[in-house]
Amino acid sequence: MNGLLITSLVLFACALVFAQVIGAWREAIRKEDQATKGELGDQPLVSVIVPARDEAGNIAVLLQDLYGQRYPQERMEVIVVDDGSTDTTAGIVEGMMRSWPQLRLLKSDGTGKKSAITTGVVAAKGELVVLTDADVRCGLDRIISIAAHWRSVQSDLVILPVYTDGHGALGRLQEEEQAALLGMAMGSATRGRPSLAYGANLAFRREAFLAVGGYEGDRFASGDDLFLLQRMQRAGKRITCLFDREALVTASAVHSAGAFVAQRLRWAGKMGGAGFTTAAPGLAALLFPWVLLWHSLRHDLAAGIGDHLLYSTALLIMAWSCWFVPIIAMVGDVRRQAGRPTNIPATVLSLIVFSCYAPLIALGSLIVRPKWKGRNL
Repeated sequence: MNGLLITSLVLFACALVFAQVIGAWREAIRKEDQATKGELGDQPLVSVIVPARDEAGNIAVLLQDLYGQRYPQERMEVIVVDDGSTDTTAGIVEGMMRSWPQLRLLKSDGTGKKSAITTGVVAAKGELVVLTDADVRCGLDRIISIAAHWRSVQSDLVILPVYTDGHGALGRLQEEEQAALLGMAMGSATRGRPSLAYGANLAFRREAFLAVGGYEGDRFASGDDLFLLQRMQRAGKRITCLFDREALVTASAVHSAGAFVAQRLRWAGKMGGAGFTTAAPGLAALLFPWVLLWHSLRHDLAAGIGDHLLYSTALLIMAWSCWFVPIIAMVGDVRRQAGRPTNIPATVLSLIVFSCYAPLIALGSLIVRPKWKGRNL
């Protein structure tokens, strides 16, 4: 059999597996949407923990969102943990505490986000802890949705949705990228093999966090979400996800190319500590379109005259389709479920751009350690 034909067949088989995985994720997300929202029943005491460093420009609007929650205020506390802020973050929180008895401000017992989260968890009174980044926004029924799901399924960790809103071409690229990642996170979790979580929106049983040791011994400054997920998995804890629009938090897209690259280098950097079984599938998915493109370009017509040419060309077309179409469909599903309009041309263009820069970011993260708010990661 012609060598190019064999390679085309192998690539098509890989693309078909990829399409089946994404198809299973899409089906699981659709079923999960209605199956696990649950009824609230009795109201658990909820501790919302907000680790914050130099968030004077964002903290007030987030706290307003949390203050306006329709969840009973007496069954909810908000703990802002100041991670060494050099601006007026603490002063803003203190000002809001005067009219909000359930709002507390703590100084982190250490340095970095993980220490800030741990400080909050130790001080929390609630049995259910909800993590929230200081620079996101949320709807007024967020805590009701999360508490109802948690009470219904009795999980130790709940993976929750984060969406990115942006403007212009760079902002739209980030929206599409986050929609694809969110589809992967929710799809893999609903299939019982969670691979991604978001520290900007994460809920867990306080006792489960303490039982697995929290972040004790972690050598990476970032990865508060992924590494906690892995610890829960290794400990055999029950992990679920909730893809409910009411539970969604929204983050703003970064506005400059430099900030965009630095943010992705920071996110990719934690994969070095994620372990081979977690990092390898993601890396393979990033490299696959490059391999497919390389094989397509070397598809020598003269070497494949006759049936070999017909078969190998057909296999290549099907391989590209099996890679391309399921991702576009999943992004559309996620955008609709998040209440955002779909735009197939924008999704296609964003996927092409993502496929170009993502492997470079992954490689760059091995040697570049960007700073975040003045700190080395």
